[in-house]
Amino acid sequence: MDLGRQIHGQILKFGFGSYVIVGCPFLDMYAKLGLIFDAKGYYDEVPERNVVMCNTMIIGLMRCGMIEESKRLFHGLKERDSISWTTMISGLIQNGMEREAVDMFREMILAGFTMDQFTFGSVLTACGSLLALGEGKQIHAYVIRTDHKDNVFVGSALVDMYSKCKSIKSAETVFERMTQKNVVSWTEMLMGYGQNGFSEEAVKIFFEMQRNGFEPDDFTRGSVISSCANLASLEKGAQFHCQALVSGLISFITVSNALITLFGKCGSMEDSYLLFIEMNTRDEVSWTALLTGYAQFGKPMRRLICLKECWPLA
Repeated sequence: MDLGRQIHGQILKFGFGSYVIVGCPFLDMYAKLGLIFDAKGYYDEVPERNVVMCNTMIIGLMRCGMIEESKRLFHGLKERDSISWTTMISGLIQNGMEREAVDMFREMILAGFTMDQFTFGSVLTACGSLLALGEGKQIHAYVIRTDHKDNVFVGSALVDMYSKCKSIKSAETVFERMTQKNVVSWTEMLMGYGQNGFSEEAVKIFFEMQRNGFEPDDFTRGSVISSCANLASLEKGAQFHCQALVSGLISFITVSNALITLFGKCGSMEDSYLLFIEMNTRDEVSWTALLTGYAQFGKPMRRLICLKECWPLA
């Protein structure tokens, strides 16, 4: 922070403060440090601001939860571009205002601006959160008309939207028709199966993903382990545990938490407990998974002992 301000001071000293190309990085820096009023003060002092600088300011305001200020700035812009609209849409979503984000997407269409993969990705996320299947389908049709259907980012967002809206067959169709896939695409389909109660399909697609040469990350592995937990499959769980150890992903809390849950649901509380005490970092999910396992299998005293033993580890 101090270094950034020193550099900013030097730039002002040498008369470069009014240069837009210099202003954007400083606005971004101040916003990321939470110094939004410093950013706003500097923004107001720049005599000539272009749309890039305005968009950077909107991002900073949204990041700090200053929604009304962002709206005033956006609506007061003499010049807007597609990034201005997308920035507002994604910012509204980040602040839990999905309905307003979808409405703004409609305004963007009416204003005649071009959407890109980030616009579609953001608004589809909003539809998924709202369980707005009808609107999601309309946006899907718009994706096809604007020739974004083969974009891997948009395709993954469509799979996620349909999965969250409980339309798993539509998610499958989109996934199968994708000409390009990446780890995110496979993970979205796997999670879609898991979220909709198709745990066996989630496990199957995990192995299919590996056969196609994609290396699962911690999020993917945590998701498939959760599906194994729903199946109470200790054999598959042990297999994934070994893979996590070999790959080093066992160090990720999402993977360890999923394994603790799995072992607990399978009644293998010793494995669950050993994994718990070996974790370098724990959160509420870690504790809840372990204690729920003890409670589920009628071991209330062991649960209390566990609390006593593990409390210093918290």
